[in-house]
Amino acid sequence: MFEARGEVPVPGAERAGGMALLRFAAALCSSSDLAELEHKLVTGVGRLFYAPMRTLYLLDPLTGRPEHVAPVNVSETMLARYERLPQGRETDPLLAHVLASGGAAYNMALMSMEEFLESPVYTSIVSMHDMRHIVQVPILCGEAVIGTINLGTSDPDRGYPAGEVRWAEALGRLVGVAVEGLRAREDLEQELERARAALELTGTAVVVSDPKALELGLNEPARRLLTQLRGGEEQVYGLIAPPPDRPAGFSRSADVELLGGGRGRLHGYSSRLPREGGALVTVLELDPEQPGKLAGALVALTPREREVAALVVDGLADREIAQRLYLSRHTVSQYVKRIYRKLGVDSRVALTGLLLGGRESHRNL
Repeated sequence: MFEARGEVPVPGAERAGGMALLRFAAALCSSSDLAELEHKLVTGVGRLFYAPMRTLYLLDPLTGRPEHVAPVNVSETMLARYERLPQGRETDPLLAHVLASGGAAYNMALMSMEEFLESPVYTSIVSMHDMRHIVQVPILCGEAVIGTINLGTSDPDRGYPAGEVRWAEALGRLVGVAVEGLRAREDLEQELERARAALELTGTAVVVSDPKALELGLNEPARRLLTQLRGGEEQVYGLIAPPPDRPAGFSRSADVELLGGGRGRLHGYSSRLPREGGALVTVLELDPEQPGKLAGALVALTPREREVAALVVDGLADREIAQRLYLSRHTVSQYVKRIYRKLGVDSRVALTGLLLGGRESHRNL
């Protein structure tokens, strides 16, 4: 017999209680990848259910065949035989019930013990471990079965009451939510890598700030750009700090000193990946200061008007400029009107074009 060692079984999920199940589900959802989730599930499920023998199956989304198999106290020989059932694993009556109903299947609810002991799945496979009571639980993503959790014991007198089967079924749904989230995260990370590669080819400087990473992620163009600045990477932190009213997409700029002499303006255009706690992706642009380029335009402005004009060029609305400079929105509006009048322009686009040498503004994300 393959009884678990060092594990105190809990006789009945109803004794474990709903809170224990929810805590276990929360631990599963905090997994960083499928491998961690599998380990937590197969090692921890025995604290909720009496299951000396258990196996987790996750199916390939495209083929429907097992992609990940994690057994505890079940031999690989038995699993290999199971995969080679004469007419396929769908001939397993428990799996057939799971696929047809989307619910959990308990062998003693489908047949008598005598019928089970005479069934092909027992005589050719399960008899290797003399498993008498088996619960097979679907892992559901929506209505699709994406895997199963198999719980079993060789104790002929230890069955699974209906309440325990229902708790196990609820666990399967929770595991489905966790797996769906991890697969979605993997898809987004792959998309991010593809986007990084594309931007690398165009020479675009990109910085990735991930809440789970201790360092900024810089591509090669970003590293080259920062080597031109006094302070280097330190110049980026102020650009990627999201304002409270625009956490998902925003732009910032900062005056910087160039190591080769002179000054410039560093622009950051940031957007957050569309998932909870997603990474912030920032595209950097450096505008070196060109002597005389703006002098004719800016000489007519007061220092405060120049400050307001620079923020307009950065794509900030009057309300955002007011918050940044601790002014009223009305005061900022008056500053903008005076700037328009002094420079002979009539719109934010025209002002931006004047101050950036005619380039079209694209500062808002």
